[in-house]
Amino acid sequence: MRRKHWIIAALAAGCSAAYAPALAQEAPEAAPAEEVVAERPDPSVALIAADLDTLIAEARQGGPEGRFSIAWAAISYFDAFDRGALDEARAALERLPGGVAGAGGDMFEPFLLAAEGEGDRAVARFEQGAGGLPDPYPLIAKALVQEGLGRLEDAAATYAAILAVTDTRPGPEGEAQTEDDFMRAINATRTSQVLYRAALVNHRLGRGEEASRLYELVSAFSSQSPDLIDNRARLADGRPPHEAALDPERALGRWVLVLSDFLQITEGLMAVVQSDGPLDGLASPAGTMLLQFGVRLDPHAEDWTISAASQLIEAQGYDGAARLLDRVPGDSLWAADALLQRAALALKNGDDGAVADAAQRAMALDDERWSVLAGAGDFLRMIGRDREAIAALNRALPLAATDKDRAGVLASRAYAHFYAGRMNDAARDVNEARALHPSDGIRYTAVAVLMENDDQWREAVEIARQMFAEQPDSSNRLNSLGYTLIQRPEGLEEGYRLLWRGFSFRETDYAVVDSLGWAYYLYGHFPEARALIERAHQLTGDDPNPEILDHLGDVYWRLGEEQRARDTWREALDARPDLRRRRALETKIARGLRTPAPRTQELPEVNLPSGPRERGDT
Repeated sequence: MRRKHWIIAALAAGCSAAYAPALAQEAPEAAPAEEVVAERPDPSVALIAADLDTLIAEARQGGPEGRFSIAWAAISYFDAFDRGALDEARAALERLPGGVAGAGGDMFEPFLLAAEGEGDRAVARFEQGAGGLPDPYPLIAKALVQEGLGRLEDAAATYAAILAVTDTRPGPEGEAQTEDDFMRAINATRTSQVLYRAALVNHRLGRGEEASRLYELVSAFSSQSPDLIDNRARLADGRPPHEAALDPERALGRWVLVLSDFLQITEGLMAVVQSDGPLDGLASPAGTMLLQFGVRLDPHAEDWTISAASQLIEAQGYDGAARLLDRVPGDSLWAADALLQRAALALKNGDDGAVADAAQRAMALDDERWSVLAGAGDFLRMIGRDREAIAALNRALPLAATDKDRAGVLASRAYAHFYAGRMNDAARDVNEARALHPSDGIRYTAVAVLMENDDQWREAVEIARQMFAEQPDSSNRLNSLGYTLIQRPEGLEEGYRLLWRGFSFRETDYAVVDSLGWAYYLYGHFPEARALIERAHQLTGDDPNPEILDHLGDVYWRLGEEQRARDTWREALDARPDLRRRRALETKIARGLRTPAPRTQELPEVNLPSGPRERGDT
């Protein structure tokens, strides 16, 4: 193994299992696995709670004479650096496999040398690489050290060298269709961060034209970032950036955040590939650890703090998310964004009043960014306050300067109308959005809205058919077309065949599984429909889908399990369906299914494997 592979792999293993085994010849001999598990708790528990103090206490408990995993040594290093205890930080590096001269030292010693006042040695240290990490990571670390030392001319030159060999375009708006699209998508965070730091350095150096060019490139990734908006205004007025310049500690924090993104991608992708269902907990515990330590080392990285909170909300670490959001000051440029994340947290906790309060406070705090108003509108729509949602989106629309942004606001307003049952208004908005900017997201929205409108089902089919023709290997596009087709009897056979094709390749895609199950239902084959739709519900994990639960309740009813059907429809209500579905569910709970059951028809033949298996076999 190259050193990069084992040091990163060991760090990941250390966060996942509390003790990293020796992964290279220069790593120390590991203790027996059963002994270690008994001594060390799973750090993921502390990470879910954003409780770094527990991890730090565990790292200290190992002591200089104990057996240190790579993860614990790294935690000790971050903690000591944060406290300004540079001798302890150096001692922690010595505990890494290979010591200070090893891969861990390559990645972290330059920042320590900078803090110790050894600037020239810090920069020269990169001649040994940065832990064997691939390009451009060693150069990113070098540029951050140069920033931390105040050597802005050198940092500008290093960033320029990185950008000279970087594709600075953002990833595709929809699904990646080529390897180039995929690489731009997974590198988007890294690329935008390098662009932004290069812009800041040039801004500080008074190079207005170059800073302006770089800020413009950043805007293609995140035009609504408040720090970008503020700094562009400051550049135009001849003022310096609002952020304080990096010092060695904050430079280390930014480097740890870069490493966090690297691990989130590599370890997270591996988790998705290896999973046969929804991911539980953290997809990348090592990446999460670095993310949380990164924002601790650089408290000014408030956008990353909000990102860390969002990650914990997805992993059901609600208390940890709240703890992180408490760190964003009320006068921060990111305060409104933090409030929107609080709305997301309140939504998960089922507190509609807190959702509305956070959304309204976000709009009051920042009513000049359309993204804040639109985000607040989306949360208000999700708690059933459609009038307030529409009002927020109406305020957002004139602030959206580009066709792309206006289309996004119109699509959100279409959903607000759709959820409230105003189908003609929803169709009007989504068609206008599609005319302005027919991106994948807008077209998916159009299909979802128009297929529910009796007069526009055929138009929805044509949109979905065009998208599928553009990318026939996309399960999302296949499902969109297949599910749209089966909404009408004339499309049922084609939709069934298409969905079977998708199911044969993606048995873990809950949308495809549910769609095929619903096709079986429409053919009157209820036991087969049950097996598939139960599997689809299982695949949604801790985020149940009201449409799947609605389908499942219908299947139970047709199979004579009336009480179970009513219980399932109640679960669908709890999952926050749109208003039309809510009213239909309430009627079904009260009166049962009053429509005739689909008659049993012979299933079309398909040139694919045999019919659906039982849940335990899928």
